[in-house]
Amino acid sequence: MPIFGSSVSLPILVRIEEDLLDKVNELLRESNLLFTKPLIVTMKEIRSMADEVSAGFKEPHIHEITDNSYPQVEAVEAAIDELRPDVLLGVGGGRVIDVAKFAGSRRILPVVSIPTSLSNDGISSPVAVIRFRKGTRSVGVNMPTAVLVDLGAITSAPLKNLKAGVGDLLSNISATNDWLIAYRKTKEHYDAVAALLARKSAFEMLDARRVNLTDTSFLKILAEGLMLSGIAMGIAGTSRPCSGAEHLLSHAYDELYPDKVTLHGEQVAMFALFTSILQKEPSASAQAEFLKRNELIATPADLRLDFKGFKKVLELAPSTRPGRTTVLDKASGADIEKAFRKAYG
Repeated sequence: MPIFGSSVSLPILVRIEEDLLDKVNELLRESNLLFTKPLIVTMKEIRSMADEVSAGFKEPHIHEITDNSYPQVEAVEAAIDELRPDVLLGVGGGRVIDVAKFAGSRRILPVVSIPTSLSNDGISSPVAVIRFRKGTRSVGVNMPTAVLVDLGAITSAPLKNLKAGVGDLLSNISATNDWLIAYRKTKEHYDAVAALLARKSAFEMLDARRVNLTDTSFLKILAEGLMLSGIAMGIAGTSRPCSGAEHLLSHAYDELYPDKVTLHGEQVAMFALFTSILQKEPSASAQAEFLKRNELIATPADLRLDFKGFKKVLELAPSTRPGRTTVLDKASGADIEKAFRKAYG
C-alpha cells in the first residue's frame, strides 16, 4: 500500500513571550505536562534565572555545569540516577541545552528547553554539540518536549551571542541551496517542507534588516526562526536544512585556528556570503548589507584572514564532513577568486 504522509516528533509546547520564567510549571500544566520533580541544568552565571524557574515546582533540584564536555554530561546523568527526576529543564545557553538534551536522551527523560540566549538553532533541534576527548561532535538526540523562550531573559544575554544566533539563522539560505545541489547531483534525500521552513525563517529575518537587533519584535522573529530551523532538521532527519558549505568552512577555520575568539554563528554567516555567490543566490547582496548594518563579522579580514589564509580554509573544508556534496565540489580556482572578490571586496 502506498504511503501518502509522514510523521515527525515535534515539541508539544512552544511559547515565545516576555516574563515566563516564573510561569514554567503553569505553562507545562496547561499542556498536560504534569511534572513535579524537575532536575534543572544550568550554569553559575545564570543561577538566578534557574532559581526563578524552580520556584514554581514542588520538588526542584538544580545542577550546575561548567561547559558542554562529556564529563559534564556524565555528572548530569549521575544526578539523574540519584534524584530520579521526571523531567530535565535546560535553563541557559546552547551548551546547557545541549548537555540537557544529550543526558535526557541517554536516560530517556523528557527535556524542556528554556534558552537564556539565542546563539544557535539548538534550542529545538535533534542535535547536541558535545566536547569529547578527541574533539567536538554533533550527536543525534531527542527533540525537546517543550521550548519556552523568555524574551526578557534574552535581552540580558551578551550581544555577541545574539549576533551568533542571527548569523546561524541567516546561513540557512546557503545551506538549503547546497542541499538542493546535492539532491540534483547525487539524488540525496531532499525534503521540501524542511527546506521551506529553514529558508523562509532566514528570509523573514533578512526582510527585517532595518529593525534593531535588541528590539523585542526582532528577538521574536529570531527565536521563531531558530526554533523552526531545529524542527526542520527533525523533519529532514539530517542537519542539511541548516548546514552546508558555509558550515564546513567554519569547521575548517576552527581546526586551523583553535585559539580563535569568534563564535560559530557569525563565522558561518560570513562564509555564507562567499558560498551564496558561488550558488548564484539572488539575496547575496542583501545578506552582505544585513551583516554590515548590524555589525556582524562581514569579511575574512574581520577574522584576520587574507586570501591565502582563506584558501587554506577552503582546502580543508570538505574533509570536515566527508561525503557531503556542496557547491565547493564544482568550484574552479577562477570561480573561487571571483566569488571572493565579489563577496568581500
